[in-house]
Amino acid sequence: MTDTATIQAQLRALLDEERGLTELLDAARGLYPTLMRQLERAIGDDRIIYLGAASASALSTVTLRVGVFTEHTVVAAEVIDDGTTAAQVITRVESRADLLRFELSGGTENDNATETSWPGGFRVRAFYQSGLVVTVPANVVDTEAKRVSVHAVLDGIRADLHASPSTDPVPD
Repeated sequence: MTDTATIQAQLRALLDEERGLTELLDAARGLYPTLMRQLERAIGDDRIIYLGAASASALSTVTLRVGVFTEHTVVAAEVIDDGTTAAQVITRVESRADLLRFELSGGTENDNATETSWPGGFRVRAFYQSGLVVTVPANVVDTEAKRVSVHAVLDGIRADLHASPSTDPVPD
């Protein structure tokens, strides 16, 4: 079993790699410990296959979404900080087996440059039974580690779809 310090270090390292995230986390610094604790508890000692984060800010609100794929789960955390005491962190954990479908969108001619290229033109949206929708990649794919991670999660999503039990009635 992996200790909490190791999990925290891995989560921090992966979050630090997300472009532009450090600046936004500074704005929501008070919620960062809560986000980390919820992610630690949701992920446990499972190996992280993919972590992506995206954020948006308006005049008085910062919204941060973090998505994590492990071998068996999808974790989706959302931080909403509007500067009031109502600011919150909500983390959902789903079984990857609950995948209903996925969609591919975007893409450019550059995406065909090599077998391993993923310049960020494509987006995968995975839809789960509970209504959860996760978009991969969540941010810019600008390192080899990110490209490998995105390919691994896409392969996993395809495998999840094949492994998911059909919800269609079986004909007689």
